[in-house]
Amino acid sequence: MVAAAAFLYLSPQLPSAESYRNVQLETPLRILTADSKLIDEIGIRRDPVPYEEIPPMMINAVIASEDPRFYSHPGVDILGLMRGFYGFVRGINLGGGSTITMQLANNISFDSDNVYSRKLKEIPFALRIQRELTKQEIITLYLNLIYFGSGADGINAAAFAYYGKPIAELELHQFAMLTSVLPCPSPCNPIADPARATTRRNVVLTKMYDLRMITREEYEKAVSTPDNARRHSRRIEVSAPYVAEMVRQELYLQYGEDIYRKGFEVTTSIHSDKQMVANRALTNGLEEYYDKRHGYRGTEGFIAPMGDDPLPAWLEALEPHAVIGNQHPAVVTYVGDREIKALLKDGSIIDIGWEGLSWAAPFVDRGNAWPRPQQAREIVKTGDLIRVKQMQDSNWSLGQIPELQGALVSVSPDNGDILALIGGYDFGYSQVNRATTPRPPGSGFKPFLYGTALENGYTAASTINDAPFVRGDYRPRNFENNFAGPITLRYALTNSRNVPAVRLYDQLGSERLFPFAKRFGFHTENFPPNDLTIALGSQDVQPLEMAIAFATIANGGQKVEPTLIKQIKTFDGIIPRPPQPVACSKDCRAMTEQAGEQIVASAAQAPGPQTVPAPQVVDPRIAYILGSMMRSVIEEGSGRRVGREIDRKDLMGKTGTTNGPSELWFTGFNRDVSTSVFIGFDQPQMMGESEQGATVPVPIWIDYMKTVLAGTPERMMDRPDGLVDRLIDKQSGRSARPGQANTMFEVFMEENAPSATQERQQPGITRNTTDTTSDTTRDARDTDEAPTIEILF
Repeated sequence: MVAAAAFLYLSPQLPSAESYRNVQLETPLRILTADSKLIDEIGIRRDPVPYEEIPPMMINAVIASEDPRFYSHPGVDILGLMRGFYGFVRGINLGGGSTITMQLANNISFDSDNVYSRKLKEIPFALRIQRELTKQEIITLYLNLIYFGSGADGINAAAFAYYGKPIAELELHQFAMLTSVLPCPSPCNPIADPARATTRRNVVLTKMYDLRMITREEYEKAVSTPDNARRHSRRIEVSAPYVAEMVRQELYLQYGEDIYRKGFEVTTSIHSDKQMVANRALTNGLEEYYDKRHGYRGTEGFIAPMGDDPLPAWLEALEPHAVIGNQHPAVVTYVGDREIKALLKDGSIIDIGWEGLSWAAPFVDRGNAWPRPQQAREIVKTGDLIRVKQMQDSNWSLGQIPELQGALVSVSPDNGDILALIGGYDFGYSQVNRATTPRPPGSGFKPFLYGTALENGYTAASTINDAPFVRGDYRPRNFENNFAGPITLRYALTNSRNVPAVRLYDQLGSERLFPFAKRFGFHTENFPPNDLTIALGSQDVQPLEMAIAFATIANGGQKVEPTLIKQIKTFDGIIPRPPQPVACSKDCRAMTEQAGEQIVASAAQAPGPQTVPAPQVVDPRIAYILGSMMRSVIEEGSGRRVGREIDRKDLMGKTGTTNGPSELWFTGFNRDVSTSVFIGFDQPQMMGESEQGATVPVPIWIDYMKTVLAGTPERMMDRPDGLVDRLIDKQSGRSARPGQANTMFEVFMEENAPSATQERQQPGITRNTTDTTSDTTRDARDTDEAPTIEILF
């Protein structure tokens, strides 16, 4: 009667049959590349397997250890409960009384109850489960839900966590080991305490033998087999942690905690091959193109050799030091004249010759590293804790973790897809995503100033005076500290002349520049309107914004949006995504009406999410002329190294260097790929007077683009109608005669092209200003009395 009353009282508090019959196994957020390679899993690891795929020996191990009468009791083992209660009263351990079904009941519900209430409810709930589910269903659900430690829920996840294999590929001794961790998964697992875990494993094997589940031979072999469990990371196929975090943050804002348990699987726009190239390009570039050139900052510590064999102590000292980027922790074990030996965390000894040591002149400051070492003992000593890097030729080199940081982001001009993104040297070292962190772009912003000029009647052949310019206390200067007189806009952009850019901005005004730049995705509403340094890129923008803005130029002026998430799937199916804007080129298919919207499908785009035409934000002729001007940067300007190292005619771009310099940039593109590289310290500081956009970001950009474009045909920007070519004098921009020296063919919009009988006039732009003195007169008047200040360039 007491039992019946208790059951009637507790029954309404028990979960409904549907809640456990159709229980949904929590599945972590999975993030994939466009070609379905795993970037990351976020959440509890679980990889459910059906009953048919669970090895019988694994089931036997669990039953022997947890519930020997599993197949005979009705969900509750009265004898087991009585034995457990008797042991509790006597203060001795006679084993627990919970059956597998009761443990399953506990896992499915009652998380918020106290331990006594939970135990009372387990019994009637287990009886109900037993009536509703078969033994096969119970054991399958149990093995897929139970926690095995090391962040693994379920047997398949546990098999990967400890052994790096699916459950079907494990052996008897491993089944027993997994079973042994169930009573205390965190402290008893073979990674946390191998000796204790082995003892517990052997207890499980003994129980299996006593129940005649295994033979004597199988028992002895399993007991004598050393366990090989070790920590296995998630099966990451493509390293893109900054991408994974961007996806996680976006999804969390929309769906909250559900993203970690409801089977969210996200396909991104990331191309796995491009992402791996980007990882290498940025990581190696920060080390080789900047950090090593500025000297060796010294070792990370010293571990004095103790006793006759110091290796064990050194290995123990290395354990807490992680690999960061390319840099492996190591301890110097021997120092010769021009070579050293070092111990790695895995116990191996490596040799480093002089070619891997000779770079390590002592760091003095950002501009100095001296004197050059002549012998290895001037650099390190035995017992020093150092960093080492394996080079492409498999030889090892002395290294160090760069203090400098950077970002590389690559997008498609066709639709804004983010093809590759890396936001720093090492995500584990610093989670700040510099690809989405605004910093001043320097001269990388100038193309949008010159685009504004083209939209307001200027041409690439229009001239601007490269002469002293003063506004109050502000006097801009050129990088070379000289002046060139009247020069064309093409020449000014190609050679990144600062004074002409400021003068041009002064003529155009923020009321023309800001709306133009905003159409390309820049947040000009945050720009101060009366700051002339805006012409030189003094306002913060993101590398991602730069890549998209240049992609908009590449596709002929159609504004695409940065797109990272292409598809989201859950247990309930595919979640619809907003239509993606795509650039409509000459091979676009006809517009079709769908759901009241105009939807365009590019002939080159595979079936997938809906797309809409990208808005035309600038005359395609202006975009084409800007592209041709930035081609001159590659052929004759600060991007000449690109032209020397990549033999293609379809590359365009612009460097950027800020005052100090504190930031270095290069953003470049062809019709298929737009890539921006940013370099700088997280806390802005001078990088060294010799540094500029051409010294660090350009070679990183080359390392990336040279690989991703290898084997692809050259793809120029589409030339729109309404453009004409005219022969002009390169210096004056005036029409030239055939055979005249120093000439070039310049491209013009038809309405602005010079005729054979009429010279072009400079565009007249009237601006309201309190100073009506002409530029020339004003400059002559103010040159000697205005102070010189540092500016961005």
